[in-house]
Amino acid sequence: MALPNLKHLQYLLALHEHKNFHRAAEASFVSQSTLSSAILKLEEQLACQLLERDHKSFIFTPHGEEVVKKARQIIVSTAELADFCKHHGTPLGGSLRLGSIPTIAPYVLTRIVQQCQHELPELSLFLREDTTENLMRMLADGEIDVALLALPVQQHSFQQKSVGRDDFYIAGNPTLIEKVKKQADYHLLPQHSIFLLSQEHCLSEHAVSACNVEDQTLINPFFASSLTTLVQMAAYHNGVTFLPEMAVNHGVGQDEGLALEKMPAEMYREIGLLWRATSMRQRLYLKLSDIVTTLLKKN
Repeated sequence: MALPNLKHLQYLLALHEHKNFHRAAEASFVSQSTLSSAILKLEEQLACQLLERDHKSFIFTPHGEEVVKKARQIIVSTAELADFCKHHGTPLGGSLRLGSIPTIAPYVLTRIVQQCQHELPELSLFLREDTTENLMRMLADGEIDVALLALPVQQHSFQQKSVGRDDFYIAGNPTLIEKVKKQADYHLLPQHSIFLLSQEHCLSEHAVSACNVEDQTLINPFFASSLTTLVQMAAYHNGVTFLPEMAVNHGVGQDEGLALEKMPAEMYREIGLLWRATSMRQRLYLKLSDIVTTLLKKN
C-alpha cells in the first residue's frame, strides 16, 4: 500500500480549516485543481471517502473527520522530528514558540525573555498571547510549542508541570473591602457588585471557585475583556473584583484608587507549563520550567 504524501495531508488540513477549495488552495500556494487532485489521490490511496460532494459544496464524512485528526498528528510529529534533528547539536537552542494567557503574559513574559537570553543564549523565543482555549488548540495543532497557563485546564493529553502559584487579591470599594475583611464572607456583598472578566478568560472561573462564590446574583452581568477594563469597572461602579498577585505587583488597581486586600492563603491559582507529550525537546521545556519557577518565586 502506497503511503500518503505529507503535502497531500497538509492540503487536507487546509481544506478542513478553510471549508472552501479556493481559499484552501490560496493558503497552500497551489492551484485549486492541484489541491482537488491531491484530495482525490488521498481517497484513492486510503480507500475511503473523505468528502461528500455535489456541484456546489462539500462536507467531510465521519471517516474524513477522523483522517483529519490523524493527519494533524502526523504533520505535528513530522515537524517535531525535523526540529529535533535540526537542533540535535544544540538541544537548548533553536526556536521556541511560547504562548501565554493575557492575565499572565504582561507580568512575566518580558522577564522570561531576559532570563532566557542569559541562561539560554542560543534560544530564540517567539511569543503569543491568547485565551486558554485557543492556546490549547494551537498546542495540539503544533502552532506553538509550550503554553503558560493557569491550572487546572480541561482534560488533555499534554505533559504538564506546575511552575508556581499566584495568590488572589480582592480589590474595589474600600467600604466593601473592609466589610468582607471583617466578616470573611463574600456573600455579604451587594447584588451585582462583583465584576469579572468575560468567560473566555479562565481567571474569573478560578477566582470564583477559589472564593466559593455560589450566589450568581452577586456577579454583575457586564463582563470586562481585560484586567485594565476590569479595575475601571469596579472603580466606577463602586464594586469589587479579584486580581492575581502578579498583576497587583505591577500596579494594577492602584491608579484607580481601589483598596487591595490579600485573600487567605488557600485562595490562589496554580501556574503551569504544558507541552505535547510527543515532543522530543523535553530537556528544553524542563529547563524553561525551572526558569519560570525561579521568576515566579521572585514575583
